[in-house]
Amino acid sequence: MESLHQKDHQTILTRFSKYSEQIPDDLITEILLRLPSRSIARFRCVCKLWASTISRQDFTKSFRARSSSRPQILFACGKNNLKLFLSSSPQPHQNTDVNSSSIAASYHMNLPCGRFYTLGHIGSLVYVREGMSLWKICNPSTGQCFTLPEVKIHSWIRTFFGYDPIEKQVKVLTITGEHGEDNHQVLTLETDKMSWRTIEYDTPHSPISAGVCINGVLYYRAYEHSLPDPCMMIVCFDVRSEKYSFIRVRESSLGAMEPETTTLINYNGQLASLEMQRSFSEASTSFDLWVPQDSGKEEWSKHTYKFPMYTRHVILYCRSVEIRGMKEVKGKKLFAYVDHIEDLKLM
Repeated sequence: MESLHQKDHQTILTRFSKYSEQIPDDLITEILLRLPSRSIARFRCVCKLWASTISRQDFTKSFRARSSSRPQILFACGKNNLKLFLSSSPQPHQNTDVNSSSIAASYHMNLPCGRFYTLGHIGSLVYVREGMSLWKICNPSTGQCFTLPEVKIHSWIRTFFGYDPIEKQVKVLTITGEHGEDNHQVLTLETDKMSWRTIEYDTPHSPISAGVCINGVLYYRAYEHSLPDPCMMIVCFDVRSEKYSFIRVRESSLGAMEPETTTLINYNGQLASLEMQRSFSEASTSFDLWVPQDSGKEEWSKHTYKFPMYTRHVILYCRSVEIRGMKEVKGKKLFAYVDHIEDLKLM
């Protein structure tokens, strides 16, 4: 026999169902688009309708477009042989006038890993290298992690990550070499079947630096082997077409190619070379920035910038940002990546 309380509860539900209206699907979609990625990932389990809505291609595209307009700073914190803790926070605007500010970080997930030798970020993904060729890929927004198929190692191996902004695809370029012969392979993420495929190339070369991807082109320094005396050049790999081109810097600009003191960087959407004569320390008072002067990027100009005034321990007149909500980082390695884009697309 039902109690009086149970009957009253049933009456309330009946009246609510009778007089309430169903929330339109487009309004549900708009509400979901305004939520943090971590909440949306959990809401896949609420009901089939929400799971279907969140998985739709138009929804993931709209969410990524909104995320692109408000990029985040991604933080990776951890120790070797333990876990990497991934968090993100809003990215401060460059045109802010205040000298200091405070922003909150949101925890995403932890990534179990052994001793990692390389840690990087591209688009919405984090990649970690354990050992010579074992790569783990992680999407902090969805919590999805997987391992790339291994590549047969010869005498040496170099791996680069590039992003195609037109097709919205991340590709992995791996180059292996043995006895003067190179083997170039590409793998496209976000596809049903991930497998390495061999691509053609005309100019054998050995990469000697890390890569930087700018507007769909992956740049890295390498030695060219087709000449009697190997010479240094900048390799340009078009991520979408998977074709190579090369930049051979003139002798007057060879300072931009110095492998021991320079690093290729993205400077306001264009390729540049950052030169530090010394490491960042109290003895460093300036740095040099090399930027191309022509469309062929053969002639580069050097610009010297001095650091702001500083005392022995504190740099003055620099903008500082406090990150709230971060877990204890003392004794751990902390990596920060700007322009992180949240993406709910499952791979």
